Amino acid sequence: MEFTAHTGRLHADGRPLTVVGVNYHPSKAGCLIWRDWDADAVREDFAAMAEAGFTTVRLFVFWRDFEPAAGQPEPKAFARLSEAVAIAAEHGLTCILSVFTIFMNGRLLDLAWREGRSLWRDPEMRDHEEAFARRVARAVRDHGNVLAFDLGDEISAVAPAEADGLSRDEVASWYARLAGALREEAPGTLVLQANNALSVFGPSPFAPDNAAALDVIAIHGFPSWAAGSIESTLSYKATNLNAFLARYAAAYGVPLVDEVGSYGVDEATAAAYLGASAASALANGASGVLAWCWQDIASTEEPYASRPAERIAGLRRLDGSVKPAFERFARLARSAAALAPGPAAPRIAVYLPEHIRARPASYLDHGVGTVAAFYAHLLLKRAHLDYRFAAGPVEGHDLVVCPSADQLTLTDVERLRSAANGGATVYVSLGDRHHGFPGEDLAGAEIVDFARGDDGKASFSWLGTRWPVDWHTGGGTPVTLRATTGRVAATFADGTPALVVNPVGAGRIVFGAVPIERTLDAPGRLESGPWHRLYQGIAELAGIRPAVESAHPDLEVVVGAHGTVLVNHGTSTRQALGVTVAAKDWAVVDHPGTGGTS
Repeated sequence: MEFTAHTGRLHADGRPLTVVGVNYHPSKAGCLIWRDWDADAVREDFAAMAEAGFTTVRLFVFWRDFEPAAGQPEPKAFARLSEAVAIAAEHGLTCILSVFTIFMNGRLLDLAWREGRSLWRDPEMRDHEEAFARRVARAVRDHGNVLAFDLGDEISAVAPAEADGLSRDEVASWYARLAGALREEAPGTLVLQANNALSVFGPSPFAPDNAAALDVIAIHGFPSWAAGSIESTLSYKATNLNAFLARYAAAYGVPLVDEVGSYGVDEATAAAYLGASAASALANGASGVLAWCWQDIASTEEPYASRPAERIAGLRRLDGSVKPAFERFARLARSAAALAPGPAAPRIAVYLPEHIRARPASYLDHGVGTVAAFYAHLLLKRAHLDYRFAAGPVEGHDLVVCPSADQLTLTDVERLRSAANGGATVYVSLGDRHHGFPGEDLAGAEIVDFARGDDGKASFSWLGTRWPVDWHTGGGTPVTLRATTGRVAATFADGTPALVVNPVGAGRIVFGAVPIERTLDAPGRLESGPWHRLYQGIAELAGIRPAVESAHPDLEVVVGAHGTVLVNHGTSTRQALGVTVAAKDWAVVDHPGTGGTS
């Protein structure tokens, strides 16, 4: 079978493929799967996966078990890996193989012979890596069901300090060499490298925007370890997290949510979170979702001896009985194809500036700005407005949103100008008053001075509403504007401009003096008021209204390929389009004339 990734989707022999599967360690052996091999247990588990409707299993290739001494592969381990892939094929499952598995559940299951050498800079280690990748590919390539090779789950965690200091070019070179080797050995198989949410919310070079050498961008987020002031596992922001990550990754390639699950919660909470989060991720363009993980772990070996809480995150209990999360995920598998997004191009783009994830290099730099992009996603979702993230030119959109801008390069400014000249409405909210200001000619206003401690900037009025501003949360500094070529659309309490609309070319720039997205980054603040109405008002300036109207901001509405997808991220039952959607549940309402609901 040949697997390809293009036009935002995975394909198998040219047919669209939506992946719904699990991350797998056998319960008894745990991470010693290749040492304590039990083919019967693996066969039983894979049969149960297939019966539930799952399509894919992710296996972790613990390098130390396959090459216990440098340059000396362990034939039994490679034979067992081949057998596991063959068993998966027997049951119609595709496989994702995480090739360089060293970091797992907070522990290093390291090669004894690595002796601290760099995976990315040491020439001898890089030679070993290429040779090992080729051996893995050769061991499994004839089975025809290996969907993708993963260059290492959260590989930067093997040596975090060093990884953070790598240049983007060093990581891109590492990706390219290993991906090229794997493709040579196993044509028709994809290559990815899976990372957690810090690859978006932090400055890591292991990130979607540095993945040009890869076929798929694998990413995952757990509410406990993510930015954005997520209040709880069942909060609105929590079940939107992986959808945001998928949308963000889609700006750079084909996204896959390779892990979705929760820790430190009861079974009902885990099931509710998994259902809503996974359904939303698929509706927002993820090519697949993989649950973490298959079953609770009986093993007491590492990493579980050090982190026993990692043993109880499965879809099934130790005795093999299914948890509510299993049933919820099996239902998702049955409806996965219906959750895929539609082909229509969104009229709205959220622009990602060139340096949105740049590591601060001096006192002039504000820091990573992707939390603002997360809140732009949330506000657009609550306003029921479809969008896409854009990391390059943005012509062709009717509305371009540049949230809480901290640093705009000349390239960024010219892209925004070009969009406005072409007829778009371009909204820019000011993050850093020095380096996020797009210039007087675009803003239609000049900055008179900053105004720290000015009570007159504690609120602004627009759309018949007074909006309080939490400058402390936003991390910005109030400024006093003077309108020049622009029209004042909203004012602070002191009468100075808060929002200016400036005609530019065939379009307009809407310049906001408040980093409204960042001011919402505090527990409970997003839902403390109708903040999404600000985005609705800006969209209306661009002539855009929701494709499907709803009075409930916590009910996500996505016009998909096969129907309108409704995901209830709230805590109360909601109704829309003639159907009732329970809290943290989803439904697909067929397009008019097709009939039915799933």
